[in-house]
Amino acid sequence: MTSQFSDGRLSEAVFRAVQDGVYPEEETIVSAELPSSAFDSLQQLLEQARAEVKTSIRELSKLSAPDIDGWVSQAKQLRTDIDASQDLAQEVVSLANEARELQSKAEDASGKVDLLKGEVIFNEALSTTLQQVYDLRHTLDTAQNAAIQNDLPDAIALLKKADRELSELRGCENTRLAGLVREKVADLHKLVAETLTQQWNALIHVDTNTSTISFHRKINDDPSIDIDTVVAALSALGLLRGKIMILRKAFDNVILTPRLEVRPDGTRSSWTIQEDDISISGTSPDTTTNTLMSDMNNMIEYISTNLPASIAVPFSEVLLPGLTAKLVAGPLSSSVPADLDRITAFKETLSRVTGFAESLQAHGLQGRNNLTKWTNEAPQVWLKRRCELSLHSIRQLLARGLGDPRIVERVETQVVAMDDNISVDSTNNEDWNADWSDEDGEAKRHKTAPTAQRIVNGHEGVDEEDEEAASAWGLDEDGDHNDTGRSSEDPVAEEDDGEAWGWGDDNEEEKVPRSPNTRSPKRSRQRINGANTTDAPAKREVTLKENYTITALPEQILEIIIQAVSDAEALLRTDPRDSPIAPAAKGLFALPGLLLSMYRASAPSFYAHNMSGSMYLYNDSLYMAEQLRLFVAHRAQRSSNVDNNGSLDIESDISALELFGKRAYGKEMESQRTILGDLLDGAQGFTNCTEYPFAQECDLAISSTVDRLREVYKGWKPVLSHSAILQSTGSLLSTVIKKIVVDIEDMNDISEPESQQLTSFCNRIAALEDLFLPEQPTGLDEQAEQPIPRTAVYTPQWLKFQYMTNILESSLADIKYLWTEGELSLEFKAEEVIDLIEALFADSEHRRRAIGEIRRSGKGI
Repeated sequence: MTSQFSDGRLSEAVFRAVQDGVYPEEETIVSAELPSSAFDSLQQLLEQARAEVKTSIRELSKLSAPDIDGWVSQAKQLRTDIDASQDLAQEVVSLANEARELQSKAEDASGKVDLLKGEVIFNEALSTTLQQVYDLRHTLDTAQNAAIQNDLPDAIALLKKADRELSELRGCENTRLAGLVREKVADLHKLVAETLTQQWNALIHVDTNTSTISFHRKINDDPSIDIDTVVAALSALGLLRGKIMILRKAFDNVILTPRLEVRPDGTRSSWTIQEDDISISGTSPDTTTNTLMSDMNNMIEYISTNLPASIAVPFSEVLLPGLTAKLVAGPLSSSVPADLDRITAFKETLSRVTGFAESLQAHGLQGRNNLTKWTNEAPQVWLKRRCELSLHSIRQLLARGLGDPRIVERVETQVVAMDDNISVDSTNNEDWNADWSDEDGEAKRHKTAPTAQRIVNGHEGVDEEDEEAASAWGLDEDGDHNDTGRSSEDPVAEEDDGEAWGWGDDNEEEKVPRSPNTRSPKRSRQRINGANTTDAPAKREVTLKENYTITALPEQILEIIIQAVSDAEALLRTDPRDSPIAPAAKGLFALPGLLLSMYRASAPSFYAHNMSGSMYLYNDSLYMAEQLRLFVAHRAQRSSNVDNNGSLDIESDISALELFGKRAYGKEMESQRTILGDLLDGAQGFTNCTEYPFAQECDLAISSTVDRLREVYKGWKPVLSHSAILQSTGSLLSTVIKKIVVDIEDMNDISEPESQQLTSFCNRIAALEDLFLPEQPTGLDEQAEQPIPRTAVYTPQWLKFQYMTNILESSLADIKYLWTEGELSLEFKAEEVIDLIEALFADSEHRRRAIGEIRRSGKGI
């Protein structure tokens, strides 16, 4: 577009922008194009501005001329000063170089002086060292000559002097000269040592071939050499200790060990002492401790006579402590009698040992401390020996096995109510039920039992008194003991080694929980016929007898315990002046507790080899506890004096033994429950029990469970009492039926084929009631009434299990009748029955009406 402004105006706008940085305010000028024609006018403006600047500079220069002249003069003066400083610096450098040369010459001269001084010192040291070497060489030559002439004291003195002179050779320890001198000294030491060793061996001769050791005062070939001189020389060289240790080892191997050891044929070696010789001369059948102690006294006399004190004392320090320790650990310990019949011989042994210790003291020899301690602690030594042998006897009895079992009888007398119907089996010819009936009993015999209950046991229901009578033998698995308040078969946590010894058993009552099935004897009981009985009946005594099987171990262990108590009582009646072990009487009363602890700790591993070992262990433990209580009671009545001087307090050990047996029983029961539970787990809750392959799995689980129960019953029956086998089997059967009932109740839908199959399974389990038949007296007439299984007495929830079978095969009307008119409500909750009805029957008006009536009835446990 053509510019609307003149070239002059545009040039002026550009000039002002360059000179002053001011831009025109008009937008049109800013955006206008600068034509080439405007460059001439712009150049003129620039030339004009340049000329003005030059003029201004000239004017300013004229005004500043005086100041510039001063600056120029000052600059010249500064240049002159700089030149002078440079000349001065060059002079300083020249002087420093001259000083450095002078210092180097001085240091060189000083080094030469120090070198000359070192040479002088070295020459002086060399002269001194050479003189010392000359003196040392002279000393060594003199010592060598003395050694060759057997002048050992002078040779040893000169060797010590040579050692001192050699240690004074400083600064040349690593030189060849010093090495040669040391070798010369070592050779002389070796020469002297070999000479002394030859003389020592000639004076103290050990002949292993003839088992002889000889002690000589002088050498026969050269009487000038005696043992005192050799000992002094060896001591001076520090070799005496080593020689004595070698002598001790040789004396121990050649003389002592053969004399102390008993040969396989029951004999010991004997030794002979003749003048300077002591030797093993043969064997002797006399292995008594008294003869051995006499030989020990002769040996001490021989050592003291033939050896100087300079050897005898250090030799006894290394020989006799080990010898006395061997005597105490070996012959003396084995001579301690376990019974009281050989106490007189033991007293003589103590006298001989005391004499030997006094002999050591009289000769100034070491080693009597072990013997004195052993004699002073004779009661403790005897008690320890007795405990060791008794505990070893327990281990041996257990290791030999359980032995031949035998049957024992347990008798218990209880006070019961006159109307109690004691549930016992006919194990003898007594009529347990004679004269026990009352009006209530007569009325019950005329009552008709419910259908389901007749299926179970064929007679009236079992009340609480029957259950308490069944647990009167201390075997109740699900009920409490009246005396302890705990179940004898409650699961017990795995005990450690300390529990095996009975530690911590005092608090066991608090650890074992009470059984949930315990019934309070104070509350009123409602019998089957609806009669409430709250009045306390009259009391009477009932004697119960049962047979059970124990191993041969209890009688053997009881014999050891009773013998220990008898010996303790005998020691208490003995005057301490007449018997050295009389003070051990009170400690001996603790032995029965240790024996019982050993039995508890060791028995489980040995009883485990028998299939019914846990039940044997249970019977043995309770039998021993019962017999020990009778023994303690009889002893208390027989002699109260013994208790005052040394009481036999083993009640805690007896309680621990009972608890130990019950734990064994409980663990075995828990183990069998686990096995049965695992077998039933194979049925997988009876789901699809009519379909392949689940039907086969369910059938196998039921068959295995039944077989296992019968196998356990067969193994335990010869061991446990009849009531115990019934109760233990009932407890296991209760575990089985509880799981079966729970599994069936958990099924949401049960078809008719499944119901029939489940009924078949239940009937196979119910067939186990033939294990609960009461024992019949011998000679029973075959025409007599067949015994009725007592399954419900010993198997909790047995009635519930039978009712479950009835429900599976009954119609809806029958189930409603059993609930409203029968006794189904005594075993089931209403919701349990409703769940079973819903699983068995399809939804219909009849089912809803039956469920409503069951809920409205208000019955159920």
